[in-house]
Amino acid sequence: MSTIPCLVDRWSEENNNIILTWKQNEVNIEPSQDVRKRCCSESLKLLQKIQGIPAATERLKLEMTVSYNTFLFSLGYSNPSEVEESLIHTLLRALEAAGSQVSSSDPVKLWETVLQTFGTSVIVPYVYKLLLIQWMLWLMHCQLERILTLLTQTNHKREHSAPVNLLTETRNLALSMEEDSSLMVAMAAKDLKDLLHICTVICQGVEQMKMEKYSEALEAFQEAKGLPSPRSLLAQIHALTGQSFAKLGQPHCALHFYRKAVEVDCACHSALYQSALVFRELGNSKAEIEALHLLYSAVQLQADKSASSASLVSPATLLGGEQMTFISRVPSSSLILHTLAHTCVFNGSISDGVEHYLDLLASLQSDGKDLVSTGDGTSFPRIPVVYLEAGFALLKAQRYSDALVVCEEVITSTLDFIPKRLLLDAVEKQKSDSDVILENLDFVLWAAAAHLLQAQAHWKLKDTKEAITNFTRAINQLVKVFIKQKDWKQKHLGNTEAMVERMVTLEAAKGQALAGRGCCFLERGQLKEALRDLHLSLQMTPGCKNTKMWLTEVLWRLDRREEASAYWREAHSTSDIPKSINLPLYLQALPEDTAFDFTDLKKMGEYIHAKNVMT
Repeated sequence: MSTIPCLVDRWSEENNNIILTWKQNEVNIEPSQDVRKRCCSESLKLLQKIQGIPAATERLKLEMTVSYNTFLFSLGYSNPSEVEESLIHTLLRALEAAGSQVSSSDPVKLWETVLQTFGTSVIVPYVYKLLLIQWMLWLMHCQLERILTLLTQTNHKREHSAPVNLLTETRNLALSMEEDSSLMVAMAAKDLKDLLHICTVICQGVEQMKMEKYSEALEAFQEAKGLPSPRSLLAQIHALTGQSFAKLGQPHCALHFYRKAVEVDCACHSALYQSALVFRELGNSKAEIEALHLLYSAVQLQADKSASSASLVSPATLLGGEQMTFISRVPSSSLILHTLAHTCVFNGSISDGVEHYLDLLASLQSDGKDLVSTGDGTSFPRIPVVYLEAGFALLKAQRYSDALVVCEEVITSTLDFIPKRLLLDAVEKQKSDSDVILENLDFVLWAAAAHLLQAQAHWKLKDTKEAITNFTRAINQLVKVFIKQKDWKQKHLGNTEAMVERMVTLEAAKGQALAGRGCCFLERGQLKEALRDLHLSLQMTPGCKNTKMWLTEVLWRLDRREEASAYWREAHSTSDIPKSINLPLYLQALPEDTAFDFTDLKKMGEYIHAKNVMT
């Protein structure tokens, strides 16, 4: 029996040596994970030795301290369920040493027994260290009800009449956190308790957000802001506050807190991303582009840095994967770059958009991604779409040769996937084959759009013959799709929103290709062919002002002046068609493309004025 005190002293010294090794490593700028692994292994071996003999009250302080250290070191290396199993084993040994009967191994009831048994004893600070471990394990899985039960059992000062809720329980929790200088710990209990406190409040707020209870979430985040926390965590609290205000329809309040988040921590990417979303909602494209640019630069900068955490327990660990995904959700760098490029081009910043698209294409090529690889498009657009958008941007930047090359990539890559004929029949409810049908329709649309953009490039290069050839190729692709129902725009029967969207795109592409070919025929003096195509184009896209003006000119040259005057009147009563959010970017028309030069039809105006057709 005399050897037992010697073992306690030896094991205490062994524990302290392990912790000293960790503390020396912890102060380094980039702490070594190998040292942490070694400390974890040695602490686990020490715990196994201690628990290799029967539990005794005189060794509970040592056993609980070593257990606490082992559990902290093992975070990230062990499954949380294994840690909890080991924690339960330690608690059962402590109760056995105290001679207490255990009715259940359920953690909630077990803790009730432990707190009743040791709540007033000298080892209560060591019990509370293990309670923090239990709190931590439940928090990692967002088990807030269990945490509330545990804290309620612990908080003896709570008035029984007071309502029980997590915010008040954590706020009023009083735990004895005295440290024993003879038994060193890997992380001070007070520091862990403070971190658990703020992370629990944040977790509560996030859960309220998920339930769309944004006012309640704001209450939690307001509580969290008053607690001690790392700068990065405070920034995330500001960002979450901003998101709550945004959801409550207060965008300017949201922007205020996003700005505070970035001021606290410039690496708070979620605040930059959410700012961009708010600016888009407010229609402030300049601010949106600036926010996206900052976000992309910040994400790239972080990617270049090696990730190493100096903290033994991080907020990211405590809040768990699902919570952190919600808190710090930011698109991938590729998706940010695509959004930036798309936004620039859509809002007329063509040169910037082109550079971003070229960077994106280079990134996709370096990743070795197949141009026609399948994907659901929820995280990143289909790659042919990115190429078509890049081709569109290059066309608008008057880089016609580059646009031809990029579009040729789409044409050659989709060639083997285009069906000879595609029947769309909503009545037959082709739901079982809907994915296949949509996929085939996409291939047709991509190839046709690539030919359409190439035709426009040739037209700008004054090569009307080659332009007509490519407009015709686009049309030939599009007419492979046959829509059986005349009322296909109605979302009924087997028609899905995705199918209607594709059909709208199909009709718009047909209208553009026919109008483009008609204009080429007009330039070449082939008036009958021009008249045919422009009439067909107007059927595909009714109300297009430019098409009506081109028809006016064709009819005027054919000496069909009454018909020309009718289209002239219609064109003057039609406003320029705005950019449509329902069409892909590569089928949009920018302002310079929609403006028609009316000076060429001066005689038309004089004729109508003379006939008193227009006042």
